[in-house]
Amino acid sequence: MSTVYISSNNGILSDKEDILYYEDYKGNKVKLLPDKIKQLVLIGRTTITSGAFSLLFANHIEVAFLNKNGKYTGRLAYSDKKNTLIRHLQHEVYDDKERSLSIARDIVRGKLHNQYLFLQRIGRKTGDPCKRIKNTLRDFTRVRQLLECASSIEEVRGFEGDGSKLYFSCFGMNINSEWATFNGRSKNPPLDPVNSVLSFLYTVLANRIGSYVSRSGLDSGIGNLHALSYGRDSLIFDLIEEFRTPLVDTLTCALFNMYILKKDHFRIETVNEIYEDEKMLEQISDGGRDAVLLNEDGCKRVLDQFEKKLCETHFYPYLGRVLTYEKIIDEQVKLYKQVIGGMLDHYLPLIVT
Repeated sequence: MSTVYISSNNGILSDKEDILYYEDYKGNKVKLLPDKIKQLVLIGRTTITSGAFSLLFANHIEVAFLNKNGKYTGRLAYSDKKNTLIRHLQHEVYDDKERSLSIARDIVRGKLHNQYLFLQRIGRKTGDPCKRIKNTLRDFTRVRQLLECASSIEEVRGFEGDGSKLYFSCFGMNINSEWATFNGRSKNPPLDPVNSVLSFLYTVLANRIGSYVSRSGLDSGIGNLHALSYGRDSLIFDLIEEFRTPLVDTLTCALFNMYILKKDHFRIETVNEIYEDEKMLEQISDGGRDAVLLNEDGCKRVLDQFEKKLCETHFYPYLGRVLTYEKIIDEQVKLYKQVIGGMLDHYLPLIVT
């Protein structure tokens, strides 16, 4: 069972004799066997025939929809509506300030640990003649210490934000490509190729985590670190934190440093072309600036490497054996569910070494 990505703005997904077929605008056809597909991710506009929808439903194939700019727009999923007890427990834990604080702190502790180790790697790689990394690591250590004394989730969020600012202040030192400069994190919109890849991969990773959350019966809208908000998948945003550095950040650097991505894999669009909603235009932090986005070929290269990254193995201490990152995501969702169910006292985030 695998995840299949289709990146196109004018393709057609149809069916014939219980087999899915994708046809692009050139008339090229690809056969997709439903029993081999775990999830289908459609990037851009793809027409889905009624017969194809019926086949997707019959095989319970999850479908995630992203627009051409990599923004998540929705998901066709088959969650277990009978599992109301675990969702009730999620609400109870959320209302229990001490338990919710403990989980939020555990999540951020894992994220900061992974970021700290990556900064150390950057320092060893660059030699850091200006001692910039050394000073950042010193400040980062202080943030990690303050986290342990946090008395509210708001403080935990603040320390998470402080750590991310320090982390991204040095992140660009690990990008060797001269044309792919990185001057800090920019999201809405991404202002350079590195930010474009980071944002795209965070979205893809969130979708993968969301798939496992859906299957577990957990409510993706009830998290601990991220507050409840209408339409927000707070739990997915919680669980992605520990995976950002080992899965996305390291891969992003490799894509540029190994010359897998080049200048012609990106396109530039004005903000008005990306955000048609006037309210969204008012909210974005860098209004009026041109956005740098992956083109279709760039998306395919990034997705191919992302799937390879998920197949890499890492020692998983909580089971005492080596697992793929894909399987580790699954296990972490199960572990979180055990915490909610009261079988574990603390959430144990993925810690890279």
